[in-house]
Amino acid sequence: MIRVFTAAGWSAPRQGKLWAGLVALVALSVPFGALAPTARAQDAAKADSKNAPEPSIAGAGGEEEAQEEPVDPSESHQAAPIAVFKDPNAELALDIKKYPEIRASRMPNQSEIAQVKEMAGSPLVNVDQNVITTVVNGMIAQLTNARNIQAAIDPNDKTNPNSATARAIQEATQNLLEPIFMARASKNVQFQVKYNQVLLQRLVPVLKHHLVPRIQAMIVLAQSANPEALGTFLDEIKNPGQTVWVKLWAFRGITNIKAQNGRLSTSQEADAAKIVADQLKANKSWPWPVQVRGLEALGALRQGFLPTSPRTADMATVAFDYLTDQNLEPEVRAEAAKALGAMRITAAVPKYNFELAGYATAELAADLGEDLLDLSSDNKLHSQKLTTLLVGQVFQAFEGVPTDRDSGFLRNPSLANQAEVKKYIDAMRPMAKSAVALMGAPTGQIPARTDELTKSLATFKDFLAKNPPADNRLFTGGPEYAPPAAPAQADAGTGAADAAKPNALAGAGGGR
Repeated sequence: MIRVFTAAGWSAPRQGKLWAGLVALVALSVPFGALAPTARAQDAAKADSKNAPEPSIAGAGGEEEAQEEPVDPSESHQAAPIAVFKDPNAELALDIKKYPEIRASRMPNQSEIAQVKEMAGSPLVNVDQNVITTVVNGMIAQLTNARNIQAAIDPNDKTNPNSATARAIQEATQNLLEPIFMARASKNVQFQVKYNQVLLQRLVPVLKHHLVPRIQAMIVLAQSANPEALGTFLDEIKNPGQTVWVKLWAFRGITNIKAQNGRLSTSQEADAAKIVADQLKANKSWPWPVQVRGLEALGALRQGFLPTSPRTADMATVAFDYLTDQNLEPEVRAEAAKALGAMRITAAVPKYNFELAGYATAELAADLGEDLLDLSSDNKLHSQKLTTLLVGQVFQAFEGVPTDRDSGFLRNPSLANQAEVKKYIDAMRPMAKSAVALMGAPTGQIPARTDELTKSLATFKDFLAKNPPADNRLFTGGPEYAPPAAPAQADAGTGAADAAKPNALAGAGGGR
């Protein structure tokens, strides 16, 4: 098992808030927690699991905030398989003997490491690029040292966990990351520019090294949010020989560029979004965390179509495909909904169907509600995660993000008839409010809150069945989404809940 050290302790890019310490992330066989799968995710080979830091669950659309009770880990992790994702490209990059160490002419001393951090933390301190280069070269040498890598790959009982070798990878990563965060916090642009230049120049070769240093290098580049690194991010995303865990951080790097400074031209954004969309389209088998980061990047770029080919709306098509694919994890579908809502769609796209986009997103909300009822009594932590998706990304698909102008279906200037879309989120609110109430309910109120969610979900699904969109194509010549079958048309032995599920996107691939 490989330990990879990352700044996962940082909050979402827009918040810019540092959490103490570095968090371990496993790269080759990646357990993403131990939580029970949803009703639609029973395949043990891709068992669903979510234990990422959980945001507080705010009331849907400005509703009251739920008061959560602490969850007993023994209750929330019952019979919970760990998701394990294996990437052949990662396995090929595990042979230490294949990769010569990248040596530094001399290793920096602690005074020089502290000097770089002092430069980063204060705009009043002169920036010495020679010292920066010495420190960066030294940290790369530490990352690519064979003994240090071996200690990260296969720690054993004889390895002192406090030894310099055991701590080397973590310390090198930390020493490269801390100046980024310190300079950002102090708005030290002069240091950021010079430090980013050195990082980009020195770290790109490491992306072809052993699995451990290449992931660490991409983490650092991603957190730098350097617009000049966009080409590197895209190259690695397209690289068929690169491990998906490097691609994950390359996607995050694109998101960070937009979140931290946004200095990309429209053509850069469109070209980048097309590459991201093409890779998502071609790789529906990627692990769900990688898909989430890809869709997050697509949403950050906000380009739904190429200016040269608006009639195909390539990026919107891919996001819609992911949204409507019930074989995908709920996190993936929710991020796809948010990305679709964030896209700038103009009249250049022929007859873009906001009503259908809103309807498909509402169908996702109904699916989340069903899964909540299925799991609420067995796995509260997982149910809280689903509720967060409901009142987070799903509502943001409709209402947008305040800091992103014209984001969300309802705020898009091209939406001609707002009522056609608003009816879906209005119908969703009571169900979402019931879900939040159930998650925050004390033990004695859980049966009543469960009954309330059951009734509000049934009402919401009945509304969806009676109010399908007039047109089932996303745009002229675009993907088609069939409305759900009426309960009376369900096959014998099939429940009304299954009958109300929408058909898959016409022509869509994928599956578990």
